[in-house]
Amino acid sequence: MKFTDIEKEVIFLKAIIELIDSIINYEVLDLLGKDPHSEICFRTMTHQKYFNIILLDFLSYSDEKVLDEKRSYLEAIRAICQSPNFNKNNSIKNLIISTQEFIDWLEQEVQVEKLWLPSINIETTLSIKRIEFIKICGNISKHNFSRLSGVANKLINIFKKNGINISFEDALLALDDFYENFGDNILNYHGSTIAEFLNNIRWDIYEYLQPEFHQSIVYEGIQYPKKYHYTYPKEINNDFAKNCYWDLMNKVRSKPYIRKFKVTRYLKNRY
Repeated sequence: MKFTDIEKEVIFLKAIIELIDSIINYEVLDLLGKDPHSEICFRTMTHQKYFNIILLDFLSYSDEKVLDEKRSYLEAIRAICQSPNFNKNNSIKNLIISTQEFIDWLEQEVQVEKLWLPSINIETTLSIKRIEFIKICGNISKHNFSRLSGVANKLINIFKKNGINISFEDALLALDDFYENFGDNILNYHGSTIAEFLNNIRWDIYEYLQPEFHQSIVYEGIQYPKKYHYTYPKEINNDFAKNCYWDLMNKVRSKPYIRKFKVTRYLKNRY
């Protein structure tokens, strides 16, 4: 399907809000402590894996046949920040900041010392981007080992950049060890920070769209509960995009599920 720029923005924002809302909620995690020393705790190990899988989707490419272009949802937010269609009184300002902060954090290369992979008898210091191990762990959480050849090849390339040559067989053998180190330990350590980034983006989308919401909503009569409808921007003509606009406005009628919070610095000092 072909969409106008404003229709694309509406569709992407609806998809992004739904992804974030599916994991930043009290069914998946608990918010503990008081700012600036808050932290999150996953309800169960299954919720942690689910969080990682949805995070992988958030960082992966959209379906070109549905959304008319192939890009990650985070890249889509950055594109919206560069050319927003609903920016009023600089309502986009905080979304620009929170999006870039998350991108910078993800792209940072970190060193993991004394990484022990007993299945292939290797102990090393590994330099790796955060986004790389997050995606690898997400794929391991999502797929059986029989569907992880791409992940195995990714491990081969990462180790090669660190001066270590491993075979495809070694990479397959190392998958469980890699997940134990990065999924169960490091990613769990980063869970609170990632949740804060995503929650900030969710709140900033809400604030960005508030002027549009108040301009668009029209209440009908005085009965309770009030009936209402939205007036569509003139550039939105596609029926699917109209449906997404209606849903998007409904999603910003209320505040996000979890309040804004500040994660303790003690969960931001490593990796």
